[in-house]
Formats: sequence, structure tokens, C-alpha cells
Amino acid sequence: MSAILKEEKKIESEVESVIDRGRVVSFSDGVFAFAATLLVLKIDLPQINTNFSIESQLGTALIALWPAYLANIISFLIIGYYWLNHHAIFGFVHRYDQTIVWLNLVFLIFVSFTPFPVDLYGSYPKVPLIVVFYSASLALVGYFLAFIWWYAADKHRLVSQKLSEAQIRYYLARILVAPIVFTCSIPLVYLHPVLAQLSWLLVIVGTLIINKKFHIKKLSKIEVDTF
Repeated sequence: MSAILKEEKKIESEVESVIDRGRVVSFSDGVFAFAATLLVLKIDLPQINTNFSIESQLGTALIALWPAYLANIISFLIIGYYWLNHHAIFGFVHRYDQTIVWLNLVFLIFVSFTPFPVDLYGSYPKVPLIVVFYSASLALVGYFLAFIWWYAADKHRLVSQKLSEAQIRYYLARILVAPIVFTCSIPLVYLHPVLAQLSWLLVIVGTLIINKKFHIKKLSKIEVDTF
């Protein structure tokens, strides 16, 4: 039995040695960029009756698309929020195993799926079920990213031993802000969809509170390069 375990560990070690961090992160960036690009493509052209003056209709037609603009802006900001957190935590991952690679792939599936609920929300922003589906979809992305960080950082499984528990908790808390806000907004949808939409602003408030509470001085490489 011990021989089999040794062989399995040897195979796992060989697999880990060929996993290139740069390719994992680059592929992830590509999926994020693809999802962000699809958001813009989901905005339909204004419906204009060509039998009448186009100029007289264009302004009203563009204004009528405001739900799609709003959905696009909110979703782009949230995708950017998840992208920054993804980059931050993967900047701390020093060793890769098959599990985190597969977890990341599943996470990217959720990211690539986001344009669909965004399109629905942009078309039907006042339908409660659609707003719930939109909120739940964006929350799921965040929860899964938090799970990836928990897996990587638990007992310093894939991160440096120098990373403090406070830093680990900080990034977990920062990732969870958005999904918790979107989850808590779901009951508000049935009071009025606008209440749920306004509550999404708490993502900004929550992030500021987390940053102030932890006073983290050491940032990931991507954050150092950004800020």
C-alpha cells in the first residue's frame, strides 16, 4: 500500500512541476476579457422605424436602452472586482496542484456564463425572478472564488508560510463582500427591484470597511503594480 501511495505522490509531484503559473493566470485573464467584451456585445442596437426620420427617433431610442447600459456598467465593475481579487490571491499562490487548476477552470466557467444573466437583467430589469437570477449568478462567482482562496490558503497549503493569518482573512473577507451583498439583496427584490439594485452599492461600502479594519500593508504583486 505504501508503495502505491509513494507512486501516486510521485505522479502528483510530476504533474505539479509542469503546471506553469503564467499560463494559468494568462488563461484566466483571457476568460475575464472575453466575458467583459461579451457584455458590450449584448447591448442591442436601438429599434428605429426607417419610415420616419432617424434623427428624431434616435435620442428616444438610445434613452430607452438605459437598463442595458446600467446592467453593463454594474456587471463590468463586478467582473473587474472579481478579476482584481483573482489576480491578488493567485499572486500569493506559490505552488499549483491539479485541484486548484480544476477549481479555477470551474470558476472561469461561471465567469464566462455571466453575460447571459446580464443580458436578461438588461432586458427585464423590473422582473423580480430575473433580478434574483442575476444577483444569484454574480454571487455564485464570488463564493466560488472565495472557496478557491480557502483551499489554497488553508494551513498554507499552496501559499507561503510567511503569509500571515490576518492577510489570509483579509483577502477572504474582501472577496466575500460582493457575493454577500448580492445574496442579501435577493429578499429585497420582492419588496421592489429598485431596492435590491440600490443595495448593490454596499459592495463599495463593504470593501472600504474591510480595507480600514485590516490595515493590510503587504499587497499582492498585481496590486503593487496597479497602485
